[in-house]
Amino acid sequence: MRLALLFARRYLLAKRSRNAINVITLISIVVIAVVTAAMVVVLSTLNGISDLVDKLYSPFDQDVTLTPTAGKTFSRNSLALDRILALPGVQATSWAIEENVLLRSGEQQAVATMKGVEPQYLEMASLPGSMYEGQARLEGDNGPLVILGAALKDQLGVPRDDGVMRPLTISAPVRGRKLLRYKEQAFEQEHVAVAGSFSINMEFDQQYVIAPIAFVDSLLHYGGEVTALEVKARPGIAIEDLSREVAAIAGPRFTTLSRYAKNSLMYRTNATEKWFTFAVLAFIVLIGAFNIIASLTLMMIEKQQDMRTLTGMGATTAFVRRVFFAEGLLIVAVGSITGLMLGLLVCAVQIRTGIVGLANSVVESYPVRIVPADIALIFLTVLLIGMLATAVSLRGLGQRYLIER
Repeated sequence: MRLALLFARRYLLAKRSRNAINVITLISIVVIAVVTAAMVVVLSTLNGISDLVDKLYSPFDQDVTLTPTAGKTFSRNSLALDRILALPGVQATSWAIEENVLLRSGEQQAVATMKGVEPQYLEMASLPGSMYEGQARLEGDNGPLVILGAALKDQLGVPRDDGVMRPLTISAPVRGRKLLRYKEQAFEQEHVAVAGSFSINMEFDQQYVIAPIAFVDSLLHYGGEVTALEVKARPGIAIEDLSREVAAIAGPRFTTLSRYAKNSLMYRTNATEKWFTFAVLAFIVLIGAFNIIASLTLMMIEKQQDMRTLTGMGATTAFVRRVFFAEGLLIVAVGSITGLMLGLLVCAVQIRTGIVGLANSVVESYPVRIVPADIALIFLTVLLIGMLATAVSLRGLGQRYLIER
């Protein structure tokens, strides 16, 4: 094969009597290079968008969440928290209570989801880095504080904590009290100050209010029960593996979901979009690779005298076939390597400069993340398609130009 490759390299670089051969060969290389570069850029962009979506949703959807299999709440003592904290992959945990409430400030009101959490949840959710205004804290000099989504705070027009006033009124149904029987007594009200507002994404900004879990427990009359335990994994830990370990400790009384399982539709949609795009581009590579047929056809016509000479010197038909097979592989290899370099260059420029912007978005430019496994897959796919196109073309051309002579 080494000798066949030597002949193939010589044919690729040599001047030809027919300029059309050079042009068609160049077209084959360019088509493969352009589509390969497009595959690198598109897949890297889709990786970046997936990371962005994950980043936008991960603050509230912790890595692992435990909820009761039956019912809405459970006692904290029913779960072996110490064993979960002892797992090597667990960084932190927080009990949580979620309930829909009515918020009022002056004449403005809004329905929101109140989430009661422990203080460490603020770091678990990276809220200090997501604050739009104010501070990420749940306790002030005048009592408990809450943190509103930026859109929710703007809708209510509620001022930030001044250390004196408690301008936000939270109304919630009291657990176990029927509206028809208790009427106004079926609702509990509390006045509280606002520490600030966070901005993560439009959905959370319009929906959530974060509050101390003791405050929420008192307001809802939960008696120490909670609706969930949220677990944050250490960096680099496989979340699905950790979810299975936590589930083994929690037992069948609890439903254990990873962040990916909770948002399975979103993640599956992103993955499906990525691989569908990859398949479409690979099909374009397949179409472009068949330009090799024209190139090899013209080359065989031009090199008929060389083939007779090689055959006269004892070369077999199989050897001549390997020469042209290597020629096709060289065309594919040059095109794919050039395309990979071009695609990586485009991605590097976007990462460094953000030259392609995103108007009216949460980020200023298209996010890009290069995954080495994707690059390897692209190269192998293009190479395999090129081998297929070359083999198919040689099967027909060889019978005409090699076997008959």
